[in-house]
Amino acid sequence: MLDRLLALMSQTPSAPPDTVGAPFPRRELAVVALLVELAQSDRSLRDDELAAIERIVRRRFGLDAAGAARLIGAARSELDAALDDWIFATAVREGFDADERLGIVELLWEVVYTDGSLRRLEESLMRRLSSRLGIGAAERETARAQAFARVGLSRGNAADAGESE
Repeated sequence: MLDRLLALMSQTPSAPPDTVGAPFPRRELAVVALLVELAQSDRSLRDDELAAIERIVRRRFGLDAAGAARLIGAARSELDAALDDWIFATAVREGFDADERLGIVELLWEVVYTDGSLRRLEESLMRRLSSRLGIGAAERETARAQAFARVGLSRGNAADAGESE
């Protein structure tokens, strides 16, 4: 790990910040990295969560399955190599306007509710992420309700997407 850190520190940036991880823009990588980070907040990334992230990435960025897989793979690599916990939230905050960030919070809630439940750790992370993205509590809760409804509808029955603490 020390060798990897030293290698990263000795590299000179060869691309502007918005194109790191090319061919994907930095802001897209940042969104997907946040989705992945949230999904694996319980120390695992389950198949249903990964499938939800793929659906979101395809819908949000207009990619086919192969493009979505490449973007998710690039984001996971960036996330694994990140030394700063908030680098992706900062990139999203700087790369998107307030309405777009609110939409991203809604996407994050979609990942949270993929398994039909809400865990305390997920809720805590969502509070911190939303705050870091400049999204207030009322907006966060509106985004949460919209994502909850969408996940429930996609499962065929909104009642199936109940909460658990």
